[in-house]
Amino acid sequence: MKVKIWMVFEAIAATEEAVEDSLDEHLEKLESESEVEITESTIDEVSKVEDPHPDLDEGFAQVAECKLDVETFRKCIQITFDYGPTYVQVEGPEKYEMDLKEGQESLQQVADVMHKYAEMGVGGVLVSKSTEEVQ
Repeated sequence: MKVKIWMVFEAIAATEEAVEDSLDEHLEKLESESEVEITESTIDEVSKVEDPHPDLDEGFAQVAECKLDVETFRKCIQITFDYGPTYVQVEGPEKYEMDLKEGQESLQQVADVMHKYAEMGVGGVLVSKSTEEVQ
């Protein structure tokens, strides 16, 4: 049973050239993933925006939306981490059963990514021995 998800992606840059085609390429790469099928997609025209980012007074933005059929919930988690949508929504099925293995692998996948973020100093918690314990 496939998981149906809807994702929104947004690209923002200082120049129009930097934004053009970036979401086309992003969705092409997403579609090349195993276990993923893009069933619908739309990409808006590039638009000029004011204050798109704290360090940018003026820039260019583009938004893409796509609907996907994904083979497993674990794969949904992976593509969410790997492709960084601005928004993601599960649209179906109404009920989804996963076995213990898929549940374990899904949670471990989240834990692994959180650990990587913690190692980079951008969030999460790393537990280590205190300096008093290390001798």
